Amino acid sequence: MAAPLGRALAAAAPSRARASLAIAVPARPYRAAPLQRRRGLAPADPADLRAAARRFGRLGEAAGVPAWRLWPDPERLRAAEAEEREWERSLPEMEAALDRREREEARRREERQQLVARSLAAMPARVLAWRQERAQVRERAQQEAERRQRLLAEAGLGGAPRPGTPARGSPQAQALLQDLERQQRREEKRRRRQEREEAARSAMAAAEAAAASRPPPGATPQSAGTVSS
Repeated sequence: MAAPLGRALAAAAPSRARASLAIAVPARPYRAAPLQRRRGLAPADPADLRAAARRFGRLGEAAGVPAWRLWPDPERLRAAEAEEREWERSLPEMEAALDRREREEARRREERQQLVARSLAAMPARVLAWRQERAQVRERAQQEAERRQRLLAEAGLGGAPRPGTPARGSPQAQALLQDLERQQRREEKRRRRQEREEAARSAMAAAEAAAASRPPPGATPQSAGTVSS
């Protein structure tokens, strides 16, 4: 093929360029590699049933595999049924599982509805309690403000600042106010402790009186009445 092409190019080229024109001829001609067939069983000898089934599905009757050999024998059929029973549930079992799931969902939905109903029924009481709590907070804040005003008045810091008295925001006024608050807290603690002590003494006296009124163990009611008389 290279020689006719060279002659045609030489004839088409000018006369002066014919001497310098040269066609490169490959030193080694191209040769395609031989076709390699995939290794495997011969179509007429299907020893591997899986390979034979794939070959039959790809080639059909040309595979040379009888179709009856691809059908599972009784032993393989029993093994497949056992595997299916092991890994896949039957229809009654699936229906029972669906029934249980539906009953569980219905129970949860009923509980949710009951919870919502109870919450709605208790909502007015909760709102009333919240309003009462807010009123108590406002009352305590008002009492605290009144207490501070009273302490300021006792310290001589109430109203307009007088000559010779520190201003409300001064460190001296704040220190004086803190001293008054500590003193008031100490008095409140002392009063509560006295009330607790009085309550304890009253309870002890009541217990002693009850113990004295009871008859001693082992004594009959008549002897107890004689002793008391």
